[in-house]
Amino acid sequence: MANAFERHGLDHLSASSINLFVAQPAMWAMQKLLRRKSSVGPAAHRGTAIEAGVEMGLFDPAVSVEACQDLAVARFNQLTALSSDPAVQKERVNIAPAVAIALAELRQYGIPEAAEGNRQHRIEVLLPGVPVPFIGWLDFWFPARGIIVDLKTQGRLSSKISDPHARQGAIYHAAHGNNEIRFAYVTPQKIGVYRLEDPRTHIARVVSIARSIERFLSLSDDGAELTAALSPDLDSFYWNDPGSRAAAQEIWGLAPEAAPQA
Repeated sequence: MANAFERHGLDHLSASSINLFVAQPAMWAMQKLLRRKSSVGPAAHRGTAIEAGVEMGLFDPAVSVEACQDLAVARFNQLTALSSDPAVQKERVNIAPAVAIALAELRQYGIPEAAEGNRQHRIEVLLPGVPVPFIGWLDFWFPARGIIVDLKTQGRLSSKISDPHARQGAIYHAAHGNNEIRFAYVTPQKIGVYRLEDPRTHIARVVSIARSIERFLSLSDDGAELTAALSPDLDSFYWNDPGSRAAAQEIWGLAPEAAPQA
C-alpha cells in the first residue's frame, strides 16, 4: 500500500520543503499538492548569482576575482531581465563586493571536489521513520579537510546558524556523517562562517516535521481538500510574488488585495 506521500505524488522531501511547511503550510500545500509554483524575487536571484561567481572562483583558483564578479553580475542580469521590481538595482550593487569577500575567505579551504557531470554533489538519504528520502545538493565539499560549506547571502550578517539552515545542515550530515558542516553567511561588507553543532538534535526535528507532513497528508487523498483546510498569511514576505497572491485569491476565494510595498 502506498504511503501518504506517494498517494499525493511526492517521492521525496528536501530541506526547503520541510522548512516551507513549518513557515507557511498554506504555500507548501499550494506548491506541493496543487502544483502551483511561486516566482522568486531579486534577493533570491542575488543569492544564485553570487553563488555562481564564488563557484567559478573556487573551482578555478587561477581566475581573477574580477572575472568572478563579472560572471555573477551577468547571471543576475539574465535572471532579472524581465523583472520590473524596483529592488533589482539595489540587489545588483551588492553582488560584486559579496563575491570578493566570499572568495577571500573560502579560497583558503582549497579547491572543492567536483561531482561527475556537475560541480555540486547530489545527496539522497533515508531517515528513520520517514518513508521517502531527502534529496539535496552540496554547495562546496572539501573532502580532504572533511568540511562541507553551504553559502548563504544576506543583507545583514547573522550571528549564528538559523534553525531552518541547521535542519538543512543536519540532513547533509546524515548523508556525509564524517564531515563537518559549516555555513558561510556573506554580505557586501563581511562574512561569518559557523560550524553546525549537535546535528543529531536538528535531525530529530527534521524527522518530527516530516512525520507531521505525513500525518497531514494522511487526512485525505484529495490535495485540494487539504489545501482548502489551510489559510495563507498574505502579510508574510513569502507571498510577495504577485503570481502567488493571485493564486491564493483564486484557491481560497480571497478578495483581491494590493501588492505589498517593497
